[in-house]
Amino acid sequence: REDGSGYNSEDEYSEHPSKQLTEEEWRQRDLIFARSLEKRGFIIKPMVEDGACLFRAIADQVYGDQEMHSVVRTHCMDYILKNRDFYCAYVTEDFNKYVSRKRHDFVHGNHLEIQALSEMYHRSIEVYCYQLKPINIFHGAQKSDYEPIRLSYQRASHYNSITNPFNPSVGVGLGLPSYVLPGEMDRRQLNDAVRQSEDLLIEQTMMEDKLKATDWEATNEVIEEQVARESYLQWCKDNEKRRKQEQAGCSSSTITSASSPRSGGASPRSTA
Repeated sequence: REDGSGYNSEDEYSEHPSKQLTEEEWRQRDLIFARSLEKRGFIIKPMVEDGACLFRAIADQVYGDQEMHSVVRTHCMDYILKNRDFYCAYVTEDFNKYVSRKRHDFVHGNHLEIQALSEMYHRSIEVYCYQLKPINIFHGAQKSDYEPIRLSYQRASHYNSITNPFNPSVGVGLGLPSYVLPGEMDRRQLNDAVRQSEDLLIEQTMMEDKLKATDWEATNEVIEEQVARESYLQWCKDNEKRRKQEQAGCSSSTITSASSPRSGGASPRSTA
């Protein structure tokens, strides 16, 4: 079909493969598959089933939002067109018609687009299908240490996003100038937190030492002031004591002088 609809390109001209099993059988397979991945720390994140599921799953892991699927699709088809000398060998229909058809939002993607997306984002793409090992791994032109993009291919026609909540990878591969890997960011934040904690401890220690010094100085001043006050009071008491002693000595001398007889005088009662 070339009317803007279709399943994954390999199956676009055949009967929909999901009819091979009943809905209940698919549901059971999906449940067992999801539980098996959860034991490995992965979570299947359902994508909207509208034909754009592949690009939605990629957008979810690269941009953190599956609604960015149109942007992912546009960049993907631009990349394929730019590298037509390589990709045209894998397209059995007219190349320009193929690219034009795949630009429609609700046309399914296939292995060709997955390979292009892997090269675009410099990230390997692992495709899982009801087992714990990927059935296919797509690599870019250059190897990198970036977290792989993981997809689940379910019901023979639908892609979902497989995420690792303990190692988020949103933004990886976008080539942002200030972007660092999430794990690296965690390490930087940890180092910053340790450094800030050490700086805070040093600052607190310095403040405590300063407060102790200030308290010592204040205490010393109080002691000196108390000593000075007590010395002054003692001086005042000593002065007062000396003054009283001097006054007492002066009074005693005056009384002694007044009580002694006059010398050289005759008694008024002398007889003839």
